[in-house]
Amino acid sequence: MTRHAIWLLLLAFICPSVLGQMPPPSEDQIKMVFNRHYGQRLLFFKPGELPQEVERSHKPLVKELDKWVKLGLLNKEKTRFLAEKMMYGSMREVSVGGFKYDLNMENALVSEQGFYYGRPSIKQVFNVSKPSHLNANYFCEVYFSWFVSDQPEWLKKVKPSARSERLLRRAKESQNRPFEKRMYLAYVDGKWDLWLEKGDQPLF
Repeated sequence: MTRHAIWLLLLAFICPSVLGQMPPPSEDQIKMVFNRHYGQRLLFFKPGELPQEVERSHKPLVKELDKWVKLGLLNKEKTRFLAEKMMYGSMREVSVGGFKYDLNMENALVSEQGFYYGRPSIKQVFNVSKPSHLNANYFCEVYFSWFVSDQPEWLKKVKPSARSERLLRRAKESQNRPFEKRMYLAYVDGKWDLWLEKGDQPLF
């Protein structure tokens, strides 16, 4: 074997990208990218605008908010406030009895963002495309599934039913029915990372 051939073999082994044969990222590399950009993200849910005042007569809404109070995630207090009512053929402001709901900031699982319900974790990598070469860099598409880990006890107790709670319901069952996503990576400065020039790549 000639010296030239030996150098080509060494080059292919040490740096395949030089010969246009960039290997796709490994599963460990994909998980590192995911954890760097998504895995440390805390997920929160907020049941509407808070604080919120509700008339006592609005029983369905009161019942819906009361379930968060029972879980220790919201505070509730009696209040009176002005509301517009049709009286004698015209709209008038009248004093009504109600409840004021707000976040229970004394609960460690509650922040201004809402109720903490877990963090993203990658579950399975389905497919990794062959890296494409563009403008001196390499790019690939990763198709994978993820689920919500570190779910708190309150999420296990609640039964999300409202349309606004669909994400909570999906998060709760994501271990068995994980979310699916496509993520675009770029090989820059000797490592694979999220392709930032591709634009925002939200989880949901």
